[in-house]
Amino acid sequence: MDDFKKDILKDVHRIQEEMDLLFDHFYKLRHSPVLTDRRIWRPPTDVFETEEEIVVRMEIAGMKQQDLHVTLSCDLLIIRGERRGKASTGKTVYQNMEINCGPFERNIRLSEPMDPDNIKATYKDGFLEIKIPQRQGKITQAKETIIEVS
Repeated sequence: MDDFKKDILKDVHRIQEEMDLLFDHFYKLRHSPVLTDRRIWRPPTDVFETEEEIVVRMEIAGMKQQDLHVTLSCDLLIIRGERRGKASTGKTVYQNMEINCGPFERNIRLSEPMDPDNIKATYKDGFLEIKIPQRQGKITQAKETIIEVS
């Protein structure tokens, strides 16, 4: 029964991601009925595990380290930041606009037991990479941990 619940949660998460992509698509249309001033965007993110660690890799080119905020709260990894757009002079008319700017937030639920004290986060060549060591035993119910990005 526990596997059944996990499968349902994965399906719900996948549906949520697809809906977010759909809204992102409509947001970018010029005369979209769902257009708002600032929309939170979702940078492409890979989450995978090796024998030793869980790795989260996020594509966020054009940002500064001080604009990234990574925290771990129990089993939830929270990545926040803001990519600032370039100020344009005069009137700008885009022919195509695919590069997202503004705030973003990704919440990633981690199911494996982990070692919150030895998490490493690096930002290089436009990619944020977070390595979370796995450990044997139960999932740690730790307090919120702020992760320094180097």
